[in-house]
Amino acid sequence: MDTFRAGSQANSVHVGWSDGSVEHPAVTGFHLPWRRQRHEGIDEIDYGRDRSGHPVVVSAKRHTLVTGLTGSGKGSISGGWLKAQAPYIAGGLVRLYYVDLKGGMEAGMLNPSLIYRQAWSLPETVDLLHEFNTEEMRRQDVYRGITREVTPDMEPRMLLMIDEAAELTPVAGENKKIAAEATGLLESILRRGRSSGAVVVAMTQDPRVQSFPLRPRFPQRLALRLNDEAEARMALSDVAVERGAAPWLIPADRPGSCWFCDLDTGNVQYFRAPYVDDNTLRALGSTAAGV
Repeated sequence: MDTFRAGSQANSVHVGWSDGSVEHPAVTGFHLPWRRQRHEGIDEIDYGRDRSGHPVVVSAKRHTLVTGLTGSGKGSISGGWLKAQAPYIAGGLVRLYYVDLKGGMEAGMLNPSLIYRQAWSLPETVDLLHEFNTEEMRRQDVYRGITREVTPDMEPRMLLMIDEAAELTPVAGENKKIAAEATGLLESILRRGRSSGAVVVAMTQDPRVQSFPLRPRFPQRLALRLNDEAEARMALSDVAVERGAAPWLIPADRPGSCWFCDLDTGNVQYFRAPYVDDNTLRALGSTAAGV
Protein backbone atom coordinates (compact mmCIF):
# COMPACT_ATOMS: atom_id res chain seq x y z
CA MET A 1 0.00 0.00 0.00
CA ASP A 2 1.31 3.44 -0.93
CA THR A 3 1.81 5.87 1.92
CA PHE A 4 2.44 9.56 1.59
CA ARG A 5 5.56 11.00 3.11
CA ALA A 6 6.71 14.56 3.58
CA GLY A 7 9.91 15.82 5.06
CA SER A 8 11.10 19.34 5.73
CA GLN A 9 14.53 20.70 5.12
CA ALA A 10 15.42 24.34 5.74
CA ASN A 11 12.63 26.40 4.12
CA SER A 12 11.47 23.73 1.69
CA VAL A 13 9.18 20.74 1.67
CA HIS A 14 9.94 17.46 -0.10
CA VAL A 15 6.95 15.33 -0.99
CA GLY A 16 6.64 11.86 -2.39
CA TRP A 17 5.20 8.39 -1.96
CA SER A 18 6.66 5.37 -0.28
CA ASP A 19 6.89 3.47 -3.57
CA GLY A 20 9.18 6.19 -4.95
CA SER A 21 6.67 7.19 -7.61
CA VAL A 22 7.16 10.93 -7.14
CA GLU A 23 10.19 12.81 -5.99
CA HIS A 24 9.58 16.43 -6.89
CA PRO A 25 11.95 19.35 -6.31
CA ALA A 26 11.36 21.26 -3.11
CA VAL A 27 8.45 23.65 -3.07
CA THR A 28 6.92 25.79 -0.38
CA GLY A 29 3.26 26.44 0.30
CA PHE A 30 1.80 24.36 -2.54
CA HIS A 31 -0.41 21.30 -2.64
CA LEU A 32 1.02 19.04 -5.36
CA PRO A 33 -1.92 17.33 -7.11
CA TRP A 34 -0.27 14.25 -8.55
CA ARG A 35 0.66 10.69 -7.73
CA ARG A 36 1.73 8.75 -10.76
CA GLN A 37 4.69 6.58 -11.49
CA ARG A 38 7.24 7.46 -14.14
CA HIS A 39 7.34 4.95 -16.97
CA GLU A 40 10.16 4.07 -19.31
CA GLY A 41 9.19 4.54 -22.93
CA ILE A 42 6.48 7.14 -22.49
CA ASP A 43 8.70 9.80 -24.08
CA GLU A 44 9.73 7.76 -27.14
CA ILE A 45 8.15 6.46 -30.33
CA ASP A 46 10.18 3.56 -31.70
CA TYR A 47 9.83 3.11 -35.47
CA GLY A 48 12.35 0.31 -35.72
CA ARG A 49 15.64 0.62 -37.60
CA ASP A 50 16.88 2.82 -40.41
CA ARG A 51 18.61 1.44 -43.50
CA SER A 52 21.94 1.51 -41.64
CA GLY A 53 20.58 -0.54 -38.76
CA HIS A 54 20.39 2.34 -36.30
CA PRO A 55 17.27 2.74 -34.14
CA VAL A 56 14.74 5.35 -35.26
CA VAL A 57 13.39 6.99 -32.11
CA VAL A 58 11.12 10.03 -32.30
CA SER A 59 10.46 12.08 -29.18
CA ALA A 60 6.87 11.73 -27.97
CA LYS A 61 6.99 15.11 -26.20
CA ARG A 62 8.02 17.38 -29.08
CA HIS A 63 5.81 18.85 -31.78
CA THR A 64 5.98 16.74 -34.93
CA LEU A 65 4.89 17.46 -38.51
CA VAL A 66 4.14 14.54 -40.86
CA THR A 67 3.92 15.29 -44.58
CA GLY A 68 3.12 12.93 -47.43
CA LEU A 69 1.01 12.47 -50.53
CA THR A 70 -2.22 10.49 -50.50
CA GLY A 71 -1.37 6.82 -50.18
CA SER A 72 2.18 7.45 -48.98
CA GLY A 73 1.54 5.86 -45.58
CA LYS A 74 0.91 8.70 -43.12
CA GLY A 75 -1.37 6.25 -41.33
CA SER A 76 1.66 4.08 -40.56
CA ILE A 77 3.26 7.03 -38.76
CA SER A 78 0.15 8.01 -36.78
CA GLY A 79 -0.71 4.36 -36.14
CA GLY A 80 2.78 3.67 -34.84
CA TRP A 81 2.59 6.71 -32.57
CA LEU A 82 -0.79 5.66 -31.17
CA LYS A 83 0.28 2.04 -30.75
CA ALA A 84 3.31 3.17 -28.71
CA GLN A 85 1.26 5.55 -26.57
CA ALA A 86 -1.83 3.35 -26.12
CA PRO A 87 -0.69 1.80 -22.81
CA TYR A 88 -0.12 5.27 -21.37
CA ILE A 89 -3.42 6.58 -22.73
CA ALA A 90 -5.23 3.59 -21.20
CA GLY A 91 -3.32 4.16 -17.95
CA GLY A 92 -4.33 7.82 -17.70
CA LEU A 93 -0.85 9.24 -18.30
CA VAL A 94 -1.70 10.62 -21.75
CA ARG A 95 -4.91 12.25 -23.00
CA LEU A 96 -5.60 11.97 -26.71
CA TYR A 97 -7.33 14.88 -28.41
CA TYR A 98 -8.04 13.89 -32.02
CA VAL A 99 -8.89 16.32 -34.81
CA ASP A 100 -9.71 14.50 -38.04
CA LEU A 101 -10.75 16.92 -40.76
CA LYS A 102 -11.48 14.02 -43.10
CA GLY A 103 -14.77 13.83 -41.26
CA GLY A 104 -13.47 11.28 -38.79
CA MET A 105 -12.62 8.64 -41.41
CA GLU A 106 -9.15 8.03 -39.97
CA ALA A 107 -9.79 8.51 -36.27
CA GLY A 108 -13.00 6.51 -36.58
CA MET A 109 -10.90 3.37 -36.97
CA LEU A 110 -9.36 3.86 -33.52
CA ASN A 111 -10.85 2.30 -30.42
CA PRO A 112 -13.05 5.17 -29.16
CA SER A 113 -12.13 4.43 -25.54
CA LEU A 114 -8.70 5.95 -26.22
CA ILE A 115 -10.01 9.31 -27.42
CA TYR A 116 -10.45 11.89 -24.69
CA ARG A 117 -11.88 14.56 -27.01
CA GLN A 118 -12.57 14.50 -30.74
CA ALA A 119 -13.49 16.89 -33.56
CA TRP A 120 -14.44 16.04 -37.13
CA SER A 121 -15.33 19.53 -38.46
CA LEU A 122 -13.90 23.05 -38.28
CA PRO A 123 -16.49 24.35 -35.77
CA GLU A 124 -15.90 21.30 -33.55
CA THR A 125 -12.16 21.83 -33.90
CA VAL A 126 -12.41 25.41 -32.67
CA ASP A 127 -14.29 24.21 -29.58
CA LEU A 128 -11.69 21.50 -28.94
CA LEU A 129 -8.78 23.92 -29.37
CA HIS A 130 -10.42 26.40 -26.98
CA GLU A 131 -10.70 23.65 -24.37
CA PHE A 132 -7.11 22.53 -24.98
CA ASN A 133 -5.81 26.09 -24.77
CA THR A 134 -7.72 26.76 -21.55
CA GLU A 135 -6.25 23.63 -19.96
CA GLU A 136 -2.74 24.73 -20.94
CA MET A 137 -3.31 28.11 -19.29
CA ARG A 138 -4.67 26.44 -16.15
CA ARG A 139 -1.56 24.31 -15.87
CA GLN A 140 0.69 27.31 -16.27
CA ASP A 141 -1.16 29.06 -13.46
CA VAL A 142 -0.91 26.00 -11.18
CA TYR A 143 2.75 25.16 -11.80
CA ARG A 144 4.27 28.61 -12.30
CA GLY A 145 7.22 28.88 -9.93
CA ILE A 146 7.18 25.12 -9.27
CA THR A 147 8.50 23.62 -12.50
CA ARG A 148 9.47 24.63 -16.02
CA GLU A 149 7.82 21.57 -17.58
CA VAL A 150 4.64 19.70 -16.63
CA THR A 151 5.38 15.99 -16.96
CA PRO A 152 3.05 12.96 -17.02
CA ASP A 153 3.80 12.14 -13.37
CA MET A 154 2.23 15.51 -12.55
CA GLU A 155 -0.64 15.80 -15.06
CA PRO A 156 -1.53 13.66 -18.09
CA ARG A 157 0.35 14.60 -21.23
CA MET A 158 -2.01 16.28 -23.69
CA LEU A 159 -1.51 14.72 -27.13
CA LEU A 160 -3.20 16.68 -29.91
CA MET A 161 -3.25 14.71 -33.17
CA ILE A 162 -4.46 16.57 -36.26
CA ASP A 163 -5.23 14.85 -39.56
CA GLU A 164 -5.38 17.13 -42.63
CA ALA A 165 -3.89 20.09 -40.75
CA ALA A 166 -3.90 22.25 -43.90
CA GLU A 167 -7.69 22.45 -43.54
CA LEU A 168 -7.08 24.83 -40.64
CA THR A 169 -5.46 27.40 -42.95
CA PRO A 170 -7.69 30.43 -43.60
CA VAL A 171 -8.78 30.62 -47.25
CA ALA A 172 -11.47 32.48 -49.12
CA GLY A 173 -14.98 31.25 -48.44
CA GLU A 174 -17.43 30.76 -45.62
CA ASN A 175 -14.96 28.87 -43.42
CA LYS A 176 -12.26 31.56 -43.54
CA LYS A 177 -13.17 33.15 -40.21
CA ILE A 178 -13.47 29.80 -38.42
CA ALA A 179 -10.17 28.55 -39.85
CA ALA A 180 -8.44 31.79 -38.83
CA GLU A 181 -9.66 31.33 -35.25
CA ALA A 182 -8.50 27.70 -35.25
CA THR A 183 -5.07 28.67 -36.56
CA GLY A 184 -4.70 31.35 -33.87
CA LEU A 185 -5.60 28.88 -31.14
CA LEU A 186 -3.23 26.25 -32.52
CA GLU A 187 -0.38 28.75 -32.62
CA SER A 188 -0.97 29.55 -28.95
CA ILE A 189 -1.01 25.81 -28.12
CA LEU A 190 2.22 25.21 -30.01
CA ARG A 191 3.92 28.13 -28.29
CA ARG A 192 3.11 26.85 -24.80
CA GLY A 193 3.61 23.22 -25.71
CA ARG A 194 6.16 21.40 -23.64
CA SER A 195 6.02 23.71 -20.63
CA SER A 196 2.36 22.79 -20.09
CA GLY A 197 2.76 19.11 -20.91
CA ALA A 198 1.29 19.30 -24.41
CA VAL A 199 2.47 17.94 -27.75
CA VAL A 200 1.03 18.34 -31.24
CA VAL A 201 1.34 15.79 -34.05
CA ALA A 202 0.04 17.29 -37.31
CA MET A 203 -0.36 15.52 -40.64
CA THR A 204 -0.75 17.18 -44.00
CA GLN A 205 -0.40 16.47 -47.71
CA ASP A 206 0.85 19.93 -48.60
CA PRO A 207 4.10 21.23 -47.07
CA ARG A 208 3.84 24.76 -48.49
CA VAL A 209 3.87 27.46 -45.83
CA GLN A 210 0.82 29.12 -47.36
CA SER A 211 -1.05 25.85 -46.86
CA PHE A 212 0.17 25.39 -43.30
CA PRO A 213 1.77 28.59 -41.96
CA LEU A 214 2.55 27.07 -38.54
CA ARG A 215 5.08 24.65 -40.03
CA PRO A 216 8.09 26.46 -38.43
CA ARG A 217 6.72 25.60 -34.97
CA PHE A 218 7.47 21.88 -35.47
CA PRO A 219 11.06 20.83 -34.63
CA GLN A 220 10.53 17.20 -35.64
CA ARG A 221 9.66 16.46 -39.28
CA LEU A 222 8.68 13.24 -41.01
CA ALA A 223 8.27 13.21 -44.79
CA LEU A 224 6.88 10.30 -46.75
CA ARG A 225 6.57 10.32 -50.56
CA LEU A 226 6.42 13.84 -52.01
CA ASN A 227 6.28 15.31 -55.51
CA ASP A 228 9.67 16.98 -55.84
CA GLU A 229 12.76 18.36 -54.15
CA ALA A 230 11.13 21.74 -53.49
CA GLU A 231 8.42 20.09 -51.41
CA ALA A 232 11.05 18.08 -49.56
CA ARG A 233 12.93 21.23 -48.60
CA MET A 234 9.70 22.73 -47.25
CA ALA A 235 8.62 19.57 -45.43
CA LEU A 236 11.98 18.65 -43.90
CA SER A 237 14.45 21.57 -44.31
CA ASP A 238 17.27 22.51 -46.66
CA VAL A 239 19.75 20.87 -44.28
CA ALA A 240 17.91 17.53 -44.44
CA VAL A 241 17.94 17.50 -48.24
CA GLU A 242 21.60 18.49 -48.33
CA ARG A 243 22.30 15.54 -46.01
CA GLY A 244 20.64 13.13 -48.41
CA ALA A 245 16.91 13.19 -47.66
CA ALA A 246 15.03 12.54 -50.91
CA PRO A 247 11.35 11.78 -50.26
CA TRP A 248 10.46 12.57 -53.89
CA LEU A 249 12.38 9.42 -54.87
CA ILE A 250 10.33 7.10 -52.65
CA PRO A 251 8.46 4.63 -54.92
CA ALA A 252 4.68 4.69 -54.83
CA ASP A 253 4.66 0.98 -53.95
CA ARG A 254 6.63 1.61 -50.73
CA PRO A 255 4.02 3.14 -48.39
CA GLY A 256 5.37 3.94 -44.96
CA SER A 257 8.85 4.70 -46.30
CA CYS A 258 9.86 7.91 -44.62
CA TRP A 259 12.61 10.45 -43.96
CA PHE A 260 12.95 11.76 -40.40
CA CYS A 261 14.69 15.02 -39.54
CA ASP A 262 15.27 16.51 -36.10
CA LEU A 263 15.80 20.22 -36.72
CA ASP A 264 17.43 20.73 -33.32
CA THR A 265 20.11 18.07 -33.72
CA GLY A 266 20.34 17.85 -37.50
CA ASN A 267 19.78 14.09 -37.34
CA VAL A 268 18.45 12.66 -40.65
CA GLN A 269 17.31 9.05 -41.08
CA TYR A 270 15.48 6.95 -43.67
CA PHE A 271 13.24 4.08 -42.55
CA ARG A 272 10.02 2.25 -43.30
CA ALA A 273 7.36 2.47 -40.62
CA PRO A 274 5.64 -0.84 -39.82
CA TYR A 275 2.09 -1.08 -41.12
CA VAL A 276 -0.60 -0.83 -38.43
CA ASP A 277 -3.85 -2.37 -39.65
CA ASP A 278 -7.37 -1.32 -38.72
CA ASN A 279 -7.96 -4.33 -36.46
CA THR A 280 -4.90 -3.39 -34.43
CA LEU A 281 -6.14 0.19 -34.07
CA ARG A 282 -9.56 -0.99 -32.92
CA ALA A 283 -7.99 -3.31 -30.35
CA LEU A 284 -5.49 -0.86 -28.87
CA GLY A 285 -7.59 0.17 -25.90
CA SER A 286 -8.37 -3.38 -24.88
CA THR A 287 -4.92 -4.86 -25.48
CA ALA A 288 -2.87 -2.06 -23.89
CA ALA A 289 -0.81 -3.49 -21.08
CA GLY A 290 -1.12 -2.02 -17.63
CA VAL A 291 1.28 0.82 -16.91
